[in-house]
Amino acid sequence: MKRSKQILVASHCVLNQSAVVAGEARSPGVMKAAVDWAHEQEYGIVQLPCPEFTFLGPERPPMTVEEYDTPEFHAHNRKILAPVVEQLKVYQDHGYTIVGGLAISGSPSCDPGRGVFIQDFLALSAEEGVRVDFFWQIPNTDEGHFDPSDEKSVFGPVHT
Repeated sequence: MKRSKQILVASHCVLNQSAVVAGEARSPGVMKAAVDWAHEQEYGIVQLPCPEFTFLGPERPPMTVEEYDTPEFHAHNRKILAPVVEQLKVYQDHGYTIVGGLAISGSPSCDPGRGVFIQDFLALSAEEGVRVDFFWQIPNTDEGHFDPSDEKSVFGPVHT
C-alpha cells in the first residue's frame, strides 16, 4: 500500500483528553471527529507532547497565557519539542509534507493564535527549517466538535 506522505501535527489532547485540566475536557477520550477527518484525508498524525501535563502534572490548576509565559515554561517547551521537531525535519527531508497542525482553540498553551506552547513550536520549527504554516483547531465550545467545513474549526495560515 502506498503512503500518503502527508503529516498532521496534533496537540496532545486531540488524541488523549486525559491530559486536559480537570473540568476542561471536550471528549472522554480521543477527539473522534478530528481523528476520523485526519483518517479520511489520509494524513499521518504526529502527536505533540502535552507541555502543561509534563510541566505541572495532572492535578494542575487552570492557568492563563500570561501565567504560562515564563522563561521556565518556554525552556521546558523547547526541551520537549526538540525531538518532535527533529522527527518532523526527517519526514520533511524525505519528501513528506507537513500539511499543518491541529490545535486547541482557547488553550493557554495550544491555541494556534496565542498559545505559549504552539508559539514555541512554531519558532523552533522555523529555526530548524520545518514548515508548519496552517492550523485547524478544536473549537472552544463545551463539546469541542471538530468540523473542517465550519469556520470555528479552521484557524488558517500562521506566520512566524
